[in-house]
Amino acid sequence: MTRRNRDLENRLEEWGREYGGGKYEDIGALKSWLGSMVKWGGRAPTGLGQVPLNTAADEVQEAIDALAKQAHGKLPALVIRCEYLTPGQPIYSKLQRLRRVGESIQRVGYYQHLRIARVHVAAWLRISYDEEEKAA
Repeated sequence: MTRRNRDLENRLEEWGREYGGGKYEDIGALKSWLGSMVKWGGRAPTGLGQVPLNTAADEVQEAIDALAKQAHGKLPALVIRCEYLTPGQPIYSKLQRLRRVGESIQRVGYYQHLRIARVHVAAWLRISYDEEEKAA
């Protein structure tokens, strides 16, 4: 693996650790005002005097959200989430997760979409992406 690809991989793994495990299940909007009250133990913070954190993982999340909004980006975004938010799961388990949300792809397609997503994230983060060299 080239150094540039290692940099990208480190960023994706860091994102997976921060965003994985259901920590940010409700990204976007809370389900209800009552859910907000329960989550925050009262009124949700409104940002008065608070500086929003923008971690390295947040930048990766932003890149993946942008990918998902593109015409053909939904599936690559789902695949990269499967790959990094549930590390260590076997490929058949990841393919099954995708089938449950209506995306039926094979192993080869999974890795093609993962490559597309990695290229997108690398470009978004301004990290060069080198194709892996095939062993002769």
